[in-house]
Amino acid sequence: MNQERWISVSAQGEVSVAPDLAVVSFAVSGDGKHLAPTRDDVNRRSSAVLAKLRELGIADGDINAPDVGIHAQYDYGKGQRFIGYKVGRQMTAKVRSLDSLGDVLDGVVAAGANEVHGAQMTASDPSAAEHEALRAATAAARAKAEVIAAAGGLSLGALARIEEEADYGGTPMPMMRMAAIAESSDVPTDVATGNLMVTRRIRAWFAIS
Repeated sequence: MNQERWISVSAQGEVSVAPDLAVVSFAVSGDGKHLAPTRDDVNRRSSAVLAKLRELGIADGDINAPDVGIHAQYDYGKGQRFIGYKVGRQMTAKVRSLDSLGDVLDGVVAAGANEVHGAQMTASDPSAAEHEALRAATAAARAKAEVIAAAGGLSLGALARIEEEADYGGTPMPMMRMAAIAESSDVPTDVATGNLMVTRRIRAWFAIS
């Protein structure tokens, strides 16, 4: 393209979409001076949590529960004195029915999970929203180019070239976070999922005369 005969602009399009999937992240952990009973306790509670997830309708393919991690603990203020072990099992579960998200959060805690890191809301198939955001970005690019051309006393022509720009920030995903849990509560968890904002950016080149 002749650099004297085109205008280049960047533009952004945004579309709001309701999430239909939550990824819950939590853990079963324990501390103890002796490894075997500490590990056994974590394994017992982990099995109870997995059973609860299946009882709540979470498919095995939507559960990620790798083996336990074991870390020796020391008191470095007293010459690296050994004080015991920390044993933990990190887990995630995909909740495809958001109406049951509160029940899942309450269920894993009641079954033995003592850390809940959050519930990340997302869309299982965001392609339709992404396409709509690209259309909005393209329309915004033309509107911006028309303003620039008019300000310069030029006439805007056809779209000559268009590229999608990388979105290094990713798609914002609302997340509900919970701190480490000391004890179960009789009050059920109330969840508000909100909406996702899908954003896409483009750069476009328009002919001018």
